[in-house]
Amino acid sequence: MAKLAELCMETKMKNALENGSVMIYGAHLVAVELYRYLRKTDKHFRFIGFAVTASEGNPAELEGEKVFELQEFQDAVDKRTTIMIAMPKKYHSEAEAYARKFGFSSFIKVSLEEMSEIKGRQLLCEHGKRKNPGFSLYEDIYDKSWLNLADSQDTEMCGWNPGKRHYKFPTLYYRDVEDVFRETERFDFYRDFERVFGTYHNLHSYPAKALPEKNAGRLKEILSVYMVFSQWDSAQAARKEYPGWIRPIQAGSVLSDKKAGDCLDETGDSISGKNSVLAEMTAAYWIWKNAEPAKYKGLCHYRRHFVLEEDEVLSLADTGIDVILTTPRYAPGGIREMFLAETPVKEPVFHTLLCAIEECHPEDREAFTGYMEECLYCPNNMVIARSEIYDAYCEWIFPVLFRMMEIDEENGYGHERDRHVAYAAELLTSLFFAGKRDEYCIAMTDYRFYG
Repeated sequence: MAKLAELCMETKMKNALENGSVMIYGAHLVAVELYRYLRKTDKHFRFIGFAVTASEGNPAELEGEKVFELQEFQDAVDKRTTIMIAMPKKYHSEAEAYARKFGFSSFIKVSLEEMSEIKGRQLLCEHGKRKNPGFSLYEDIYDKSWLNLADSQDTEMCGWNPGKRHYKFPTLYYRDVEDVFRETERFDFYRDFERVFGTYHNLHSYPAKALPEKNAGRLKEILSVYMVFSQWDSAQAARKEYPGWIRPIQAGSVLSDKKAGDCLDETGDSISGKNSVLAEMTAAYWIWKNAEPAKYKGLCHYRRHFVLEEDEVLSLADTGIDVILTTPRYAPGGIREMFLAETPVKEPVFHTLLCAIEECHPEDREAFTGYMEECLYCPNNMVIARSEIYDAYCEWIFPVLFRMMEIDEENGYGHERDRHVAYAAELLTSLFFAGKRDEYCIAMTDYRFYG
């Protein structure tokens, strides 16, 4: 059913190209990749331009085409023009309502996930045409917006096997596809990982005992993973049933009149009011300061859950595993380039991050600059760790995040423009655990994405 919907989306796009002019409403990665896809579909299609709500904070040009404020098209463009809204899904309704104010009525809405899946099919097709590419790509059964990347010499990786070594391959990026493929052919699946994270451990390669004490109480003694959701996610989060080790927590609850569930990040020692800047990290802080005792604790998202089975939880303490992180993502060209290009972590913010590290942890400055040139990171600030290790991680990361916020305030950088501090936290999370690669046994597992 999902694949049929994807094909319908592609058919809609093709029909729009054949029937009239097209405008792309959006000016970031989804918009860039949509433009490239449309050019590949019909290089002579009638393109009006990229439109944005406001010029501030947006590029002046993309792919050699100008970026205009939507209101500039009010009297200059045929109102039958198809507006392709290319941005994360949560902004679609607001963008459509704004465009309708100027008389536009024909819309195709393309989300990050939809564009990722379309591009993913293109990548698999183009990869299949290459002679001896040196790496394998295949679909990710848990998150369709990414592909799995494996060493082509490992013939077992041609099929799905979660216990084998693999990484996540991006479907959307600013770089040219051929450039990315050439970069990937130089990637060393073993040495590059070990240089960053040490010995490779896959969670599912550890034997899991079928223990008799399978009950929610036993599971909670071993592991509590706090599943972060916001007021906007509360309805979807409430509809699902979760394993016994999952505890839903509403993040930023102090900012909302709508409270959901028994666990709010505004209770106890909390920073719930900073959620608009720190996103899920306000819940991470709450876990650090207030979580109920358990051998392991951690954080996931209501749409992203660790791939983790009950018998693996029950056996966790016997494995010797200290930390569980999500399967690393591969960043062609290096982490620094990727974050500067594809997230709100722009140069001034990167400088703020570096300054904060220098002030809070001067001993880690060199490790940070070196890590930025690496090409593997663990996303989403999703961490499971022995409780004392999770606390040590928080004790290290939060002074840096708070100092970043202070520097932003001193420099007049407005937080309302993006959640750049939360994006920076992803870098810091990976950096912290990379720095502990010889001290902790770190295991990797995938996450399931629930759309």
